Amino acid sequence: MEGFLPLEWAIFWSLVSLPFVIWGALKIKRIFQERPEQKLTIAVSGAFIFVLSALKLPSVAGSSSHPTGTGLSTILYGPGVTSLLCTIVLIFQALLLAHGGLTTLGANIFSMGVAGPAMAFLVYKTLQKGRASMSVSVFAAAFVANIVTYITTAFQLALAYPSGGSVVASFEAFFLVFALTQVPLAIVEGLLFVLFFNFLAESKPDLIKDVVREPRPSLKGSRNTIIAGAIIMVIGMALVANAAIGLLGTDDKGVEIIQEIDPGYEPWFNSFFEPDEGMELMLFALQALIGVAVLAYFIWYLRKKRASAGKAEG
Repeated sequence: MEGFLPLEWAIFWSLVSLPFVIWGALKIKRIFQERPEQKLTIAVSGAFIFVLSALKLPSVAGSSSHPTGTGLSTILYGPGVTSLLCTIVLIFQALLLAHGGLTTLGANIFSMGVAGPAMAFLVYKTLQKGRASMSVSVFAAAFVANIVTYITTAFQLALAYPSGGSVVASFEAFFLVFALTQVPLAIVEGLLFVLFFNFLAESKPDLIKDVVREPRPSLKGSRNTIIAGAIIMVIGMALVANAAIGLLGTDDKGVEIIQEIDPGYEPWFNSFFEPDEGMELMLFALQALIGVAVLAYFIWYLRKKRASAGKAEG
């Protein structure tokens, strides 16, 4: 939605988001200095955001949308680190994919990297203190991070474009497009993170022992792999279907609502680079491939370490 967020709001959200990004950079610097072994885990946290935010999946409103992928970094490191990781991904998408945009960068960082993760972190800590299981806590955190991100987006647009002077009426319209459509995607995202934490609890429990009260997997071994494979297959089929049908994204639906509220509004800034549909798919695939490569290396690394430990015990 490059250029559709009024300049004053673009500046406002950039200023609001900047302290969180700086906080995240300082926190990552401290983690690297004190616990250099965490570098790979932070890279994997970023890889999840790269992979899931690159998936353009059909939504219930007849359009398509993206998961956020912020669940892992939120649970392990909190909203500060997540805001910096989201900034990296969002800049990548704005510059190379003309997706999101530089003029909406501050607003997107706040919704995806601050508001969603902050609420998810609060929910996760509350559930853990209430002695909820790892799977319930992880699912709830990933679900909330996704939904709150898009609720915040709807609120940001409602502030910028009050319908008939009413922010509430405008929020209802944007909420139906951005937030309500995310519910199925948020459920899938929550299940994926539960499976990943099951894998960590089984393969490398010491990696999550400081953030999970009882890192016990609800599914083990082949069952975890089979369910993960089934979910990935469904996502793959959804991607193929979306590419074949060519559904509009939620951003496009949002633009339609903006033009209904203010028919004379014109974007004040345009992307320097506008890929065609085929190139856009290739670039999203490249983004996903970068994330998948990091995840594959991480899984291979853990399995190698586990095999080495088994041989040593033998």
